[in-house]
Amino acid sequence: MGMEKFNRLVRRKLGIEKEQMKEEVVEELKGELGEEISYIEAELKQYEQLVAEMNHLLTVMRKQRIEERSESGQVKMTGFEKDIEPLKSKLEELEESMKDRLEEQKAYS
Repeated sequence: MGMEKFNRLVRRKLGIEKEQMKEEVVEELKGELGEEISYIEAELKQYEQLVAEMNHLLTVMRKQRIEERSESGQVKMTGFEKDIEPLKSKLEELEESMKDRLEEQKAYS
């Protein structure tokens, strides 16, 4: 059934004008997209916070490396994996959240 035929049928049966239908659909889409935009903005803020934490950690590590070089003449990267483990877990949580949201969106499509 073509779109025009469907519209004529709906108008004839329900008395709803095409413009009114368009307005209702537009309002509904605005609501849904607004929720999506809010979710994406929240996820981006989390990501930005994670990036800021990683930058801070890298700054601290550089400072420690400079101090170690001045004391011993050579840098040792011990405990590096242990230091970044909390950041890795936050990044994995963020990634999982985004995947879940994407799957949810695909289910609605």
